[in-house]
Amino acid sequence: MERYEEEMVRRYAAQQQQRQDELSALKAQAEEAREKIFQKLKEEEENRRAEEEFKENLRNELYLEETEAAARAREQAEAEKRVRVRGEL
Repeated sequence: MERYEEEMVRRYAAQQQQRQDELSALKAQAEEAREKIFQKLKEEEENRRAEEEFKENLRNELYLEETEAAARAREQAEAEKRVRVRGEL
């Protein structure tokens, strides 16, 4: 009888350990899945930020080019005006 009880206790302990191992494996799988999702979201966010930064740089470059073009046009107009004034004198 004692051996039977010991065997039952051993089996119960083994079952408990097996359940615990299964739970640990499930938790590890869930954590791995969460980590993959996190990494994907992080990568998408980094790509979005890089794209926004690229667009912002393009806007800044365009603004500078337009500003420089406007300054050149003003300088050209002033030079033409000076030539006309000299011609009239």
